[in-house]
Amino acid sequence: MVALAAGRQIASSWGATLYAALIAHDPAAKASPDSTARVVTAANVPGLDAIETALARGGADKIVVAISDAPVAPLWAAVGGAWQGVVDHLRPRLVLFGADAASAPELAPRTGARIGARLLMRARTLGLDEVELRDRDGGYVRASDGGAAVAMIGRADPAPAGDEDVDLVMLATPSGRDPRVELAGAAPAEVAHTCGAVIALGDDAAKDPKVVANANRLAELLGAIVVGGAEAARAGVIAPGALVERQTPLAPELCVVVGAAQVDLAGTTSLIKIGAQPGKLVDGALPGAVDAGLAALVKQLEDA
Repeated sequence: MVALAAGRQIASSWGATLYAALIAHDPAAKASPDSTARVVTAANVPGLDAIETALARGGADKIVVAISDAPVAPLWAAVGGAWQGVVDHLRPRLVLFGADAASAPELAPRTGARIGARLLMRARTLGLDEVELRDRDGGYVRASDGGAAVAMIGRADPAPAGDEDVDLVMLATPSGRDPRVELAGAAPAEVAHTCGAVIALGDDAAKDPKVVANANRLAELLGAIVVGGAEAARAGVIAPGALVERQTPLAPELCVVVGAAQVDLAGTTSLIKIGAQPGKLVDGALPGAVDAGLAALVKQLEDA
């Protein structure tokens, strides 16, 4: 929404059309060998109406939705093919990413390389009425410039700038993944939980509403996602798609295990356990009662 607010200002200044691009997962897309074999509609994306309203109010003139057969994650390996379909369809002069968005480090440099654009690593926003786009040499980016640019937008005030009257374009891409990147495995969790932080909620902890509430608060503070086992999924305390089995490999930067969760961690994951004794390969632990340890950690982070 930060990038969208900045894009609205630039588009109004340049007299350009502002597109908001969305990649959505549709498992049925696997049945299509190419993008012309299926007709896609808003019905393929549950909840699209609410997203469309938010993007329109944020200033978008048009919205283009790429339907992908791959689970959506902020990785080029997962959405590169679908994103390339969006870029090929729009042929944009300027592509904006929120600098703090999870997708920006993966998609922005590759987008610039693929469309032959200069990359502005962190464009400044000077308020509601001005966005400053400069390249590495200090030159301004203007509508009359030749070539294209990709910019990562810093903090802005994303005030509503549009109404709900917006055109919607649906694209069926042949494959959401980049076909030149081989994924080691096909389980959605292997793609969805390979970056950032993960809070793993044990089935024992999922039965305690207080623990669940504090786990979600911890996730907010850390910018993490909450995953859990079958019991947590049945209790409805984790989001759809956040179910992980014991054999599901995870590779986040940080994993906080709450209770007796069993997780298969790979890579250089930092492991913190709450309600368990410290052990080998554990970077930190809060032994004792799970609810007390988790509540204390949340309070300490809130006070920091």
